[in-house]
Amino acid sequence: MKNILVVMLLFLQAGVKAQSVTTPVNFPVNGELVRVLDWGSRSIMLGTSFFNETKDSIILRIGQEEFDEMKSKCSSSGWPEGIYKSGLSDEEDKAFDQKLNELKMYKIASFTHKYNGKTFDRYVILRVPFEENKLWDPPMQWGDNIYFLLKEKDIQLIQ
Repeated sequence: MKNILVVMLLFLQAGVKAQSVTTPVNFPVNGELVRVLDWGSRSIMLGTSFFNETKDSIILRIGQEEFDEMKSKCSSSGWPEGIYKSGLSDEEDKAFDQKLNELKMYKIASFTHKYNGKTFDRYVILRVPFEENKLWDPPMQWGDNIYFLLKEKDIQLIQ
């Protein structure tokens, strides 16, 4: 009887784990396939008020659900280990940028960044879905999506 109970608990635990696996969310914007010309404008660290003045216009483009996901995964604190490497030599940095350009990335929105009433550059939001990039660096697993914010002039649409 005790063995049967243990087996049942193991099956129950496996069922709960299976239900907790994240499934990709279908967001309203498919996006346009892009490559990055210059990774130098990539936003590495963002303050909590970065999107205060642009939030509404971005939500109109990508929806509240993806905006919330993007906010938490668009800078080094939300990227998996290995997506950003600091302290590289110029040669290593160039090689790593080329590796990043092997990722399938989609431009899902562009916006003019505003902060404290001042207008800055045009930026784009790039979505990098794990499912389409899982072979990019096999040991690296990041779940659903990661995001990059770059200056609009630093990307190129792939036709």
